[in-house]
Amino acid sequence: AAEAGADLIVFPELAYSGYFCPSYQMQQLAEPKDGPFVQQMCKKAKEKRIHIIAGYPEATDVLGKMYNSAIFIDDDGKVIENMRKVYAWGEEKLKFREGNRYPVVETKFGKVGMLICYDVEYPEPARIEALKGAEIIVDCSVWSINPAEHRWHVDLQGNALFNLLFMVGCNTVGDNICGSSMIVGPDGEERAVASRTEEELLIHEINLDEILEIRSRIPYMNDFKEDTFSMDALKKY
Repeated sequence: AAEAGADLIVFPELAYSGYFCPSYQMQQLAEPKDGPFVQQMCKKAKEKRIHIIAGYPEATDVLGKMYNSAIFIDDDGKVIENMRKVYAWGEEKLKFREGNRYPVVETKFGKVGMLICYDVEYPEPARIEALKGAEIIVDCSVWSINPAEHRWHVDLQGNALFNLLFMVGCNTVGDNICGSSMIVGPDGEERAVASRTEEELLIHEINLDEILEIRSRIPYMNDFKEDTFSMDALKKY
């Protein structure tokens, strides 16, 4: 990816451990956010002068308490964000604690929001990050074929269009997973899509000028009423 000129490489959800580990094995593999896996990613990021987002099981100071997390490392090899998945899917709740925030990171190539898999199924997380200034939202995933494959495309396209920004979805292949990692433009159109079945390095150049151009034609962000988007406001209805 670095040799191809990429500024950012994205790995899937739980890329370090794999998704389908039993709870005990996942606990054994879990590392703190300054553990060997993250340190190795930091070393590679600095060596290759590339930003990295990668999923891993995050251990904590409390034995048995861990998070489904994604680390964000800049091209100096420094950790700039650690996102903990907010919405655990199904039996994930038996393995992981859930996070409680949606980070947006300022980088040299734009403002990047972070989500993990099931987080993208809700409209609010991407909207919150859009309101925090995100221009690109990255979703690290392990997304199954049935019945969810169509939702993978719809959720990424919908969040891109509703918020008029770029969505990047990175998914695994095999094990009944639908692949199709993709980049979606702020017009909701899929710009690049990877294989459904084979590992692939998907390279695509993003032009952030498109966001302003499209937002000037489709005034969602200008027209959106933030004061109706709070719990106090919801209680009125």
